Amino acid sequence: MTFRIGAVASGERTEPPVGSGGEGPGPSPGPGRGADRSLPLRLLSAALFLPLLVLLARTGGWAYLAFILAAVALMLGEFYRMMEHKGFSPHWKSGFLAALLFPMGLYSRLRSGRIEEWHVGGLLTFLLFAIFLAELRRGTGKQAAVNTSATLLGVFYIGWLGSHLAGLRELPSALGRPYGDGMSFALLPFFLAWTCDTAAYGIGRAFGRRKLAPAVSPTKSVEGAIGGFLATVGAAAVARAWFAPYLTWLDAIVLGVLVGFFAQMGDLVESLLKRDAETKDSSALIPGHGGALDRFDSLLFTAPLVYYYLIFRVTAR
Repeated sequence: MTFRIGAVASGERTEPPVGSGGEGPGPSPGPGRGADRSLPLRLLSAALFLPLLVLLARTGGWAYLAFILAAVALMLGEFYRMMEHKGFSPHWKSGFLAALLFPMGLYSRLRSGRIEEWHVGGLLTFLLFAIFLAELRRGTGKQAAVNTSATLLGVFYIGWLGSHLAGLRELPSALGRPYGDGMSFALLPFFLAWTCDTAAYGIGRAFGRRKLAPAVSPTKSVEGAIGGFLATVGAAAVARAWFAPYLTWLDAIVLGVLVGFFAQMGDLVESLLKRDAETKDSSALIPGHGGALDRFDSLLFTAPLVYYYLIFRVTAR
């Protein structure tokens, strides 16, 4: 989930050392550099995971909820290990219980046709966004994880934001739409966020020159960010024509703009937390991608946006 800077002076590290897991010297400058050695593993992981994701999204119900609960549990475990690496002692049992109750509670409410609590959820979501934006402005060296409780930060960052991945699949039940529409609702944030990630990584690797947020993630580039943003707008238009006909063309453009920004914000937030905890990847769970949190970081910010946008602009029409 990175979009790397191509121009790095000879011998310069792409990332400052982070504990024992620091990266080696940076890649050679400019387009045409050596092949990405992680690419085969990335492609294999995608080939194995994407069909499973589509099948689970199509099935819905408890099967899809179980998938989201497993993803939340994996991400929260990685997050708490990062906090322990920093010297904190999060309360694992209570944190897991609270975090897993979020997607289960949202699932239950939507299955029973209740969405009247949306304003509370929306306020909580955007309040959390505001906190993360403030931390991004401060940059590193400010003990970002200390600014909130390590346990509660994991609960809300992963449990609450991640619950919207489960909520999207069940949203049609609460809105009087065919349950089959939930497959499209559920896949939409994956399609947009991962298009953004892939385009930003590829364009940044090939053409990146200017650093986007050097204090947070020195390998991310302005060129990669712009490429990811534009690709997401294009992907939203493709989604509208392919599997999301409930979007108008205006909806597609607005949603593409929002996701193009917030997906990359989600990536930067995880980079901020990893640098604060002095870790390189959240884990080595997924070959070529790192941990579950590395793969889902942008989705944690994208899924709530898609969820509330569909309620306000699409399904409520």
